[in-house]
Order: sequence, then C-alpha cells, then structure tokens
Amino acid sequence: MSIFNQLTYFVLVVEIAAFLVLLVPLNFVPVKARKSAMQFGARILGLESVVWVSRIILLVVGAVFADTLMRLQRLDADLHAKDAHDNDHHHHYDTPLEELQFKSKLFYSQRNMYLSLMSLFMTIVLYRRVKDLYLILSLQDAQDTDKITMKALKQQVEAMAAALPDTKKKTEAASEEKSQSVNAVVEEAEIVAGSSKDDPSDASGIRKRK
Repeated sequence: MSIFNQLTYFVLVVEIAAFLVLLVPLNFVPVKARKSAMQFGARILGLESVVWVSRIILLVVGAVFADTLMRLQRLDADLHAKDAHDNDHHHHYDTPLEELQFKSKLFYSQRNMYLSLMSLFMTIVLYRRVKDLYLILSLQDAQDTDKITMKALKQQVEAMAAALPDTKKKTEAASEEKSQSVNAVVEEAEIVAGSSKDDPSDASGIRKRK
C-alpha cells in the first residue's frame, strides 16, 4: 500500500493547493472572464476520461482509509491479546526493537488514516467551494446584465422625454392650422350668405331671365 499512500498524499497536496488558489480574491478579473474560466474547467472535468480517473482516485483514497482502519484494529487486537496473555495491563515487549516496530506501525497507520480522511474531506470542501463560487459569479453576472438593461431603458426614457415637447409642439401647430382653416371656411360661407341677402335684384333678375 505504499504507492497508494503516496498517491493519497499527493492528492491531498493538490487539493489543499487548489483550495488556497480558490481563496485568493480575484476581483480585478472581470466577472465574465472568471465565469468563462470556470465553465471551461467544468467542461474539462466533465469529460468521461477525467470523471473515471477521479472516481478511481477516490476509490483508492477510500481503500487506503479502510485499510488503515483495519490495520489499527489488528494492532489494537494484538496488543490486547498480548496483555491478556501476560495478565498485566502494562505494555511489555520482549525487545526494544519489537517495541520500536510496533510503535512505527502504529504511527504510519495513524498517519495514513489521517491523510486519507483529510483527502476525502477536502474533496467535499472543494466541491462545495467551486459550486458556491460559480453561484456567486452567476449572480454577479446577472446583476451586471440587469444594470446594463436598466441603463439602456433609462436612456430610452430620457430620449422619449426629450422628444415629447417637439411632438407636442407639432400637434399644437397642426391643431391650430386646422382650426384656422375651419374658421376661414366658415367666414367665406358667412360672406357668401351675407352677399346673397344684401343683393335681391340679382336674384330677381335671374328669375326673370329664367
């Protein structure tokens, strides 16, 4: 299991490094650029080969954790069996070398257990961290889009408000011109009617001719 233990150690180092990088504030980078980078990374991590490699690594780390637990149980069982055989609660060893070997096995087993457990824990932490970052970037992008839309709508409203007096003036001018033309027609009609009343001879003459 030494190769698998080394793999677990390297996986833990990579996970800690990735987590520290994700903690760095990148406010100087535009939101769209960060979101595009995360989408590109998600596409790479979504490849079938990458998914299977990640699953295999997680299985290896889980196997290392289970193996270390079983080793610790065996070491504890051997120690208690020796204590029961000696009828003593103190840990006695035949030679100092045997004691050193036992303690070294216990130390490496505990170390591997902590490393594998920490690696599994960091996997969950990284998953949640990336998901939260993507959600935050999506919300910021939506806010920026809303700001741009509101700015465009505000400009349109201002343009309509600026064009409203001209339209009002044109409407008033058209209505005034129409009223003037109506008044002129009425005046002409009144003049024609008045002239026909004032000159009855013309009307009688016209009748005699007929």
